[in-house]
Amino acid sequence: MNYQESAQWVEDFEGKDVPPTLIKSGQGGWIRFEDGRRAFEAVSGHSCLNLGHAHPELLETAGHALSTLSYCSPEHYSDSSLALAERLSELLGGAYRIKYALSGSSANEIAMTIARRHWEGTGKPAKRIAISLDRSYHGNMGQAQFATGYEAFRVSGYSDHSDYVHVPCARNPASGKLFSTEEIRALLEARIAQIGQDNIACMIVEPINFAGGVIVPPDGYLAIIHELCRRHDITLIVDEVITGFGRSGKWFAFQKEGIRPDIVTMGKGITAGYFPLAAVAVTNSLYMALRESKVPLKKVITMAGHPVGCEVALKNIEITARDGLCKRAEENAGIFCEVLKPLERLRSIKEVRGVGHMWALEFADFDQQKAPEIAKMVAARCEDENCIVAASAGIIRINPPLNSSIAEISFACSTLVNAVEYVDDCC
Repeated sequence: MNYQESAQWVEDFEGKDVPPTLIKSGQGGWIRFEDGRRAFEAVSGHSCLNLGHAHPELLETAGHALSTLSYCSPEHYSDSSLALAERLSELLGGAYRIKYALSGSSANEIAMTIARRHWEGTGKPAKRIAISLDRSYHGNMGQAQFATGYEAFRVSGYSDHSDYVHVPCARNPASGKLFSTEEIRALLEARIAQIGQDNIACMIVEPINFAGGVIVPPDGYLAIIHELCRRHDITLIVDEVITGFGRSGKWFAFQKEGIRPDIVTMGKGITAGYFPLAAVAVTNSLYMALRESKVPLKKVITMAGHPVGCEVALKNIEITARDGLCKRAEENAGIFCEVLKPLERLRSIKEVRGVGHMWALEFADFDQQKAPEIAKMVAARCEDENCIVAASAGIIRINPPLNSSIAEISFACSTLVNAVEYVDDCC
């Protein structure tokens, strides 16, 4: 059957048709297609499946939660929503309030609304502009579509909005190299001065621009942003929707720099992909200031804080902590680096980079072949060899489940290496 002719509407993040592929089942890091063939999900199902498919403890938890409390209005509390809020605050360092959402996009929309409401409540309604990075991905719904800076994932047909300004990320778009910390500080200072701090409500940043090509900033990057936001009265929002819950080697990637964001957004890995859930963490001081100003937030999502999702998230966090998966992701980075970095010797590879369980291969144009075409050929070759990777704008990204075995990681890396070498030879 050609599923593109079915009643379901499916397209990729770039708005393009997807192959008519039907996935029948999943077990661990592997999926099974309609024809019975198995493939390793080296992208964790869009960065969600931290623990792979059919984890028995998550399945048991979800079943028990459904039989206990099948739904709870977001205008009420449940035991699981209260417990998860406390646990998330603890993981973040304490003294955070948790507002639940349904997706990364909705979490980021709520976060930017909170920032604007806060400044409105303190008598500074002109502070409305949200600054984000040019390689960022914050979602493609509501306000998130305007904050997203990565051109490949921006929503077509929507003009730029004056309340959203994109600034350079840690990578120089001209040279392809990282800016120095001094250059980063100077660039941001100049843009803040140009926009005017009295017009800026917030700055929303990903610690690592994963969707934008796994741009890993230099040490001290977030600390610079944190200091500038403090000095210029700008609310700092750190988007951990992809990077959170162990992918970077820490619970949250911002923790590597010891900063304390005003707001942290979470999604995807919060439930390991087993239930739709997201969250917005707000410092107690910002929460109390908003409450005291009596400016209403008016952001209620019917399924937000669903008790089943909260129970699953709690169990996911328990398993991640118990099995030491944050540390394992940090240690596994050495395997990715050792196997993939030598590919930089090839004419088709511009750079290999990554951290934890998040890695990218950036391709170069050569012999009449454009980088995006090469990346897609490599991705297709990987899938033929039963390994699924993500290709976009000349970059291949991988981020396998955190509980992947060494053998599975080695399989994903070797399959990718073989595919790159094969395409490089053919071109």
